[in-house]
Amino acid sequence: MRANRIAAALGAAAFAFTGLSAPLAAADAVVPSQVVVGAVLPLTGEEARIGGYFKLAYELVVKELNDQGGVELRAYHRKIPIKLIIYDDKTDPATSRNLYERLAVQDNVDAMLGGYSTDLVQAQTVVPNQHGIPYVNGGGAATAIYQRGYKTVFGLLSSIQNLAFSECDFIEAMQAQGKLPMPLKMAIVYENTSHGKDFVDGLTQRAKAKPKNFQIVLNEAFDLHGKDFGPLLQKVKATNANAFMSDAHLDDYITMQRQYRQLGLHHAYVTYGARGPEKAAHDALGDGVDYIVAAAWWNKAIPNAAVTAFDDKWAKAYPKSPAEWFAALPYETARTLFIAMTEAGSIDKAKVVDALRHIDIRDTIIPGGHIRFEKDGQMVAPFVVTENLPGGKVVIVWPKSESTGSAVLPFPGP
Repeated sequence: MRANRIAAALGAAAFAFTGLSAPLAAADAVVPSQVVVGAVLPLTGEEARIGGYFKLAYELVVKELNDQGGVELRAYHRKIPIKLIIYDDKTDPATSRNLYERLAVQDNVDAMLGGYSTDLVQAQTVVPNQHGIPYVNGGGAATAIYQRGYKTVFGLLSSIQNLAFSECDFIEAMQAQGKLPMPLKMAIVYENTSHGKDFVDGLTQRAKAKPKNFQIVLNEAFDLHGKDFGPLLQKVKATNANAFMSDAHLDDYITMQRQYRQLGLHHAYVTYGARGPEKAAHDALGDGVDYIVAAAWWNKAIPNAAVTAFDDKWAKAYPKSPAEWFAALPYETARTLFIAMTEAGSIDKAKVVDALRHIDIRDTIIPGGHIRFEKDGQMVAPFVVTENLPGGKVVIVWPKSESTGSAVLPFPGP
């Protein structure tokens, strides 16, 4: 695919536009003065920390391209500079949708980059679908986002069901080594969103398929951004579970894990889904995050030269904000959109959507190194499973091909 030839090495500049084919449009085509791209992010409210990372990632890609003259568009025989418009939705779905409408109707954007958090992305994606605007996000993983038949919406996050499957694969490997009991009796608590329901669905599918390995003893939902999980955790405590399986966003993970420890709970296996190794959690909980297992869409410990180069680049650009998955995924999200524009050769929305539908980018920094979208617009990609070790160390424990250390299981303690 041509995308592989136009995406530059990650350790160098953002893109290399060489060997492009002949212009797609007549020489007298009207040349736009700029390519206008918009995004709406949670820069304040509960998701502000991660929304801030998305903003930095989008700005970094745009700066890299604009430093080279902009994005190469063959229809106009030149590179066109990029204008990036970012609004704050204050972590409110209705506001997020309204601001995307503003981008579409008032700002007349050529394309959209997505926000972060399932409830926000689910609300905002209605707009690009209605207006036929290409939209790429790296912050919404729930399958419900992509099951509505939308034709212009694309996402780089593999589903939460696949996250659950990845953790189950790892657990089965640990059971085979005698490090975890069989069956693993799971107390499952999950955020009451399509994100959380996908997590439960994945675990339920595996428990039904392999009852000798997995048994569900509790299945309870909770509301996002909670303050007191005591009653929920008391239900967990009353079970005979040997695994605590939670699907939670970062703020709920921190609050729940603090209260989990205050109640003296202990299980052989503890996970908060995609949450675990975040610096914010370690800063808030100290050694309270030790031995927690997570499955994520990226980790800087992946033994890959492109990942190392990106981490170095990010550290140079933003020394006070170390790279985590919510830096890497929006960075690749923006790269993917602009590669699609170059593939399309213009800012014609239908052509960019078609380029996204057929895109095939290799040697990226995400696990598996490959970006392409399924028919519903969502990616299917592997996860990396990590475990927090004492002293702030994080090791990748699954899959074996990405492993940087051995798992310490069962969870040490009483």
